Amino acid sequence: MSLPRYHIEGHVYYLTTVVYDRLPIFTRPSFVIPLLDSLNYYRYKQQFKLLGYVFMPDHIHLLIWPFGEATPTDIMRSNKAFTAKRIVRQAEVEGLEDWTAAFRNAGQKTGRGQHKVWQVGYWDKNVYTERFLRQKLDSMHKKGLRAGLVEQPWEYAYSSYRNYEFGEEWLLEVDRDSVDPNFMV
Repeated sequence: MSLPRYHIEGHVYYLTTVVYDRLPIFTRPSFVIPLLDSLNYYRYKQQFKLLGYVFMPDHIHLLIWPFGEATPTDIMRSNKAFTAKRIVRQAEVEGLEDWTAAFRNAGQKTGRGQHKVWQVGYWDKNVYTERFLRQKLDSMHKKGLRAGLVEQPWEYAYSSYRNYEFGEEWLLEVDRDSVDPNFMV
C-alpha cells in the first residue's frame, strides 16, 4: 500500500529516493556527476527551485519548490530515468562488474527494464512552514556527520551545506535566495 501524494501548488517538497538494494554507488564522484547534471538540467526544464540536497552513499534527499507545470512525481521520474542510464553506462565503462550485474539482476527481478538502479517510487513530505523547511535543511546538512562519514558538516562534499554556510556554488547551484536569509544552518 502506498501513501497518497498531495501535490499542492506553491508547496516545497522534501524528497527521498534510494538505490535498489542500497548499493553504495555515490561514494565515487563519477557516479555523483549524473545526479548533478540531471538536477541542473531538469530544474530549468521542469521549472523548480532546488533549495537543498544531500547525496548519501545509497540514497538522496532533495528540497525542491516547483513553480511550473511539473509535479514532484514528474521531477523524480525524469531525474531517476536520466541518472539510471548514465549510472549503468558509467559502471560498464569503469568495469565494475559487481555493480553492472546488480543493476541487471534488479531489472530482471523487478521486470521493469534491462537494468534498474533506483527502488520503485520515492518518499515525499510537503513542507508547509518555514520552521519545517529549516528543520529539513538542517537535518539534510548533518546527514554526513550523523552517518560517520565526516567530523564536521562542511567536510561532506555532497550536500548544500557549503552553499548556505559559505555562499559557495562550486558543486551545484542552490536557490538560497528563496530561503529566509536569517536562516542559519
